[in-house]
Amino acid sequence: MTAATASILRPALRLLLPVLLALLAATLPARAEYWTIASEDHFPPYNYSFNGTRTGIDTEIVVALLKELTITPVHRPLSWTEVVRSMDENTADVGFQFIASPARFAQYNMIGPFRTGTTVFMVRKDSPIAFERLEDLTPYRIGVVDGFAYAPDFDAATYLEKVPSSSNVVNFRRLILGRVDVIVGDLHVLNHMAKQDGRLKDVRVLPKPLGLIPRYIAMPKARKEKAERLQAAFVKLRDNGTITRILDSWLAE
Repeated sequence: MTAATASILRPALRLLLPVLLALLAATLPARAEYWTIASEDHFPPYNYSFNGTRTGIDTEIVVALLKELTITPVHRPLSWTEVVRSMDENTADVGFQFIASPARFAQYNMIGPFRTGTTVFMVRKDSPIAFERLEDLTPYRIGVVDGFAYAPDFDAATYLEKVPSSSNVVNFRRLILGRVDVIVGDLHVLNHMAKQDGRLKDVRVLPKPLGLIPRYIAMPKARKEKAERLQAAFVKLRDNGTITRILDSWLAE
């Protein structure tokens, strides 16, 4: 190539170079984004591990939201108190499933509600216990999970004898053994445990629920930009029916 030719081509190359670089960047895969997802280790059918994979109703909903944002989840199964601490200490991106309260809206970015759970009381099959108002349960030992919120009036009822445990599994087995008289929890969780233990015939759910409780995804306040993205994905999947389809696929009779 002669010097004259090079001098003619040089300006053209300078113009083409940014275009070529832009085309190259467009063909390269986007840098993967990973978010840490904190959830209670064993809370079936909402979140649990099966054959080494995290699954469950709420897990599937959260994964669908992240997929909408092309984000890869990194699951961290924890105790519930550790899930809450991960939000308080900003050591995870997402935590679920939280019950709403003014304090939690002040502490966290709350996304949802993504579903509504039915909170109930369960007793042994032969138990005479009835529930119309909380005062009816005053004589009884009520099994609760340490750190859980259930319903505002129940949580505030200091006159009730609440026996804390580390998990719903411990609670249920205490009920079967007669160490507590009543346990409280999500309808599907308690029924799942009874079926899993082969004890469904030995227990009954009191007809009146404690409450219908909306459930939320929480994110630390420091992750506001990520929370806005997740909220937008939630609105889209709620409005296009994806979340309802996930719920129906798990809970349809």
